[in-house]
Amino acid sequence: MKIRYILVCLLCLALLVTGCSKDGDESGEGRTEHSHTTASSTKNSSSTTAKTTASTTAAPKPIVLPKSNNLQFDASREGTYNYCPAAMKLSDGTMYIYYCTNTESYEVVDYIGCRKGARKSDGTIEWGEEKIVLSPGGAGAWDAHHVCDPSVIAGSFAYGGETYGYLMAYLGCTSYDNQENKIGLAVAKSPEGPFVKVGDEPFIDFTVNPNVQVFQWGVGQPSLVSQDKQGKVWLFYTKGDVDGTRLMVDVWNLSDLDSPVGGTRQKLSENGLKNLDGGNDFMNNADLIYDTANNRFYASSDCHPNPTDTPNYISAHFRVNYFTPANSTSFGSFTWSTLKQVGPVITEFVRNHNTGGLRDAYGHMTDDGYLTVFYTVSNTGNSSLWTYRIYDYYMELPK
Repeated sequence: MKIRYILVCLLCLALLVTGCSKDGDESGEGRTEHSHTTASSTKNSSSTTAKTTASTTAAPKPIVLPKSNNLQFDASREGTYNYCPAAMKLSDGTMYIYYCTNTESYEVVDYIGCRKGARKSDGTIEWGEEKIVLSPGGAGAWDAHHVCDPSVIAGSFAYGGETYGYLMAYLGCTSYDNQENKIGLAVAKSPEGPFVKVGDEPFIDFTVNPNVQVFQWGVGQPSLVSQDKQGKVWLFYTKGDVDGTRLMVDVWNLSDLDSPVGGTRQKLSENGLKNLDGGNDFMNNADLIYDTANNRFYASSDCHPNPTDTPNYISAHFRVNYFTPANSTSFGSFTWSTLKQVGPVITEFVRNHNTGGLRDAYGHMTDDGYLTVFYTVSNTGNSSLWTYRIYDYYMELPK
């Protein structure tokens, strides 16, 4: 009886020990990620076989794309156009969109407008009231007729004894025939401005060659991307002259805009670009986004050739391509890959052009997990300009 009593006590004690171990697992102690079996513990537990439970990782939730092709905002009056969007998303989710517009009905003079917005629960974006953040220069200024094609990034930029947190690159001109465009810079302490123009001259100049009778568009359609989230930038832009149309990139240190430091200037590779007919193509009117995780650039741009009916100077399709550069200063030898082409069958508009991707404050990929492209739509005919409006399109990123 005494021996049986002792055995029963030992059995109860063993059950109590087992129960304490279970309670320890539930409280977070003794779980697999905290259990490291050592040589000494193995030696002292020769009568017990240690069991390890493999940790399981939940499968990532699939990306659910919002519904595409939503009108972003409409004009408050007749005779207004909105196009050439560029957008940024700050770390708190606040968004800003910049675009070209006019301020007087049926007057073709470009200003740069800005709206503040936020994404709603259904994925669409609600934008606030328009604010004009940059206007054409006065009489005699190099940008007296148009200021357009904005691109804005955050960083640290000193100018005139002040430090500014935002830099804008834009197209400016005095011409009425779409030639001799130039690129200027402006700075601000807030995404909503006011933006202060840097100097009285264009940052990248262009002069028409009078000895050559060909269309000479100039330089413009800039896209700024930060390298270091401070003052070092890539400045992508279109150049059209006697040698044709192509996409260029300059490397700059703009930390001190009173004394900017320039680096390389290159034409981007055109390898892998295909037009709508399957032939070799060029790229222009592009907005760039840098994907830091994959060292990859995405570019939204117009497709070629343009339609032949009026207006024949804007495209019916836009596309998104991507590439990986050899390094931070080498852009001449890579090959483009195509992510998607979007045209009338998808948007139900006959013209789809002048795009801009949603980027973070530095021109890098956002944390959304998908790509948002804003694009301009319009009708055909001689009055098509007054139908320019901005829509959105969402697409999955390549694996």
